[in-house]
Amino acid sequence: MRELRAQYRKFWKVFMLVVLAGALVGSVVAPQGAYAAGAEAASPSDETLFSQLSSGKRMDQERPYVTPEEPTVYLTFDDGPSGLTPQVLDILKQEDVKATFFVLGEQAEAQPDTVKRIVREGHAIGNHTFDHVYKELYAGFDSFWEQVQRTEDVVYGLTGVSMRLVRAPGGSYGNFDPFYYYYLSEAGYSVHDWSIDSEDSRAPRRTAAQLLGTVAGGPLGHEVTVLLHDGAGHQATVQALPGVIAYFKEKGYSFAPLTEEVKPVQQSVGRSKWGRSVSLKSFLVQRQAMREHRLAWGEESEAAPSQPVLQPQLALVASRVTPEMPQRLAVQVDGIRVDYASDGFRFSESRFEVPLRRLAEAIGAEVRWSEEARTATVRYGAQVVEYDLAQLQVRRHRPGAFWLEPGQAMWTRTLPDMELKEGSLYVPLRGLLELLGIHIQSYEAESGEQPARVMAASRGRFSIETIFTAWKPIAQRAKV
Repeated sequence: MRELRAQYRKFWKVFMLVVLAGALVGSVVAPQGAYAAGAEAASPSDETLFSQLSSGKRMDQERPYVTPEEPTVYLTFDDGPSGLTPQVLDILKQEDVKATFFVLGEQAEAQPDTVKRIVREGHAIGNHTFDHVYKELYAGFDSFWEQVQRTEDVVYGLTGVSMRLVRAPGGSYGNFDPFYYYYLSEAGYSVHDWSIDSEDSRAPRRTAAQLLGTVAGGPLGHEVTVLLHDGAGHQATVQALPGVIAYFKEKGYSFAPLTEEVKPVQQSVGRSKWGRSVSLKSFLVQRQAMREHRLAWGEESEAAPSQPVLQPQLALVASRVTPEMPQRLAVQVDGIRVDYASDGFRFSESRFEVPLRRLAEAIGAEVRWSEEARTATVRYGAQVVEYDLAQLQVRRHRPGAFWLEPGQAMWTRTLPDMELKEGSLYVPLRGLLELLGIHIQSYEAESGEQPARVMAASRGRFSIETIFTAWKPIAQRAKV
C-alpha cells in the first residue's frame, strides 16, 4: 500500500503540473471578472502587439534616461548576500564606492542584517529572483513573476524598499523572450544585464589576478556595468575588488549605483532555450496584472488608464487605504459579497483585518482549525495557505497539497498582525486574498450610505474535487 501511495503521489504531481499549465493559458477554466472580460475583448491593436511579440520583436515601454557627465562604472554583485558580502561592503566603504546588489530572496532571508546594511550604506538593491533555479524561472513567466514577488516581499519586509531593478539569473539572453521583457516593463521594472563579465562565476577556477585581467579587457565605454558575484565561494572576487576599483579610478571613472534613470544594458533577444508558448488570452490577463502592479506603485502605464487601486502587491503587507476609520466594510469576490459592521472587522494603521473563517467560507474556501497546533489551514481551489497562530507565521503550500508535512511549505513569512479574538482569527484582508490567488481590483472609501468597498476577482480558480471525480477509481485505490 505504501508503494501504491507513492505511485499515486507521483501521478498527482505530474497531473497537477499539466493542469496548472493548462490553467495558465486559459484551457482549464477561463479567468473570471475583469480578466475574462479583457481576454474576450482583444482589440485589433492588442492582436497586433501580441503578434509582434510572438514574432520575436521587443515592444517595451520607452523611458527617459539620464546620461552622466563623467564616465561612470556601475559595479554589480549577484547571488548574495552571503557570508562574503560584509567583506565586500567593507571594501566599498573604505574606497567610498557605491554599488548595486542583485539579491536572491532565499539568501536575503538567511542574511537579514546584511540586507539592511546594504540599504543603510547607500547601495542600490535589485531583484535576482528567489532561488535562481532556471528550470522553474524560465518554464513560464508566472513562475518568474512569483519568484520576483517573493523576493520583493522579503526585502520590503526587511528594509521598506520596493526594488525596481531586476536581473535575470544567467542573463536575459536565451532565457527571456519579448514577453518577459514586455511584462516587466509594464509592471514598472528595469531589467539590467551587464557590459563586462568578470567571469568570476567560474570560481573557484579563476584567481583574483585573472578576474582583474578580464575586467581590464573591457570593453570600456562612457557607462560600464560590471558583473561580479558576492555569493558563497567567491573569495577571489573579494580579493580582486580593490584592484578592480583602482583600475577604474585610474581610468578616470566615477562610481555609482544603478537607478531607474540609468539606461539598462540589455542583451539581445536570443532564441529561447525553453520552448514556451503564449496564448492571446493569457497575454491579456498577464498584461492587466502587470499594469495593476505599476499602478500600485503610483505609476501609470502609457497604455493603461488610471484607476483606483490599493497599496502594492506585497503579499503580506496589508492594504493601506484611507486614514479615516470606516464604520462599514463590504468585500466582493467574483460576485459574492460579505458585509461587515464596525464590530465585525478591524482597522489598524490604515489597513483592514477580518475574521478568516467568515470571509474564506463565504467565497467557497475550506477552513480547518487545529486547536492542538493552533493553526488554520485554508484551501481555495488549488491554493493551500496555513496560518500559524502559535508562531505568528503564515505558510503557503504547493498548489493542490492534500497533506501538510514539515518542510513542505513553498515559503514561510512572519505575520505579527494575527490575533484570536472571541473565537475568530483576525488576519490582514489583502494578505488573505492575495495568498488565495484573488486579486484586488479596486477600493472605494465609505461614502454616505455606501460602506467602504473592496472589489476583487480570482485569477481563474478550478476545483480539486471536480478534477478528482474524473479519476475516482485511482482516488479510491489510494485511500486505505
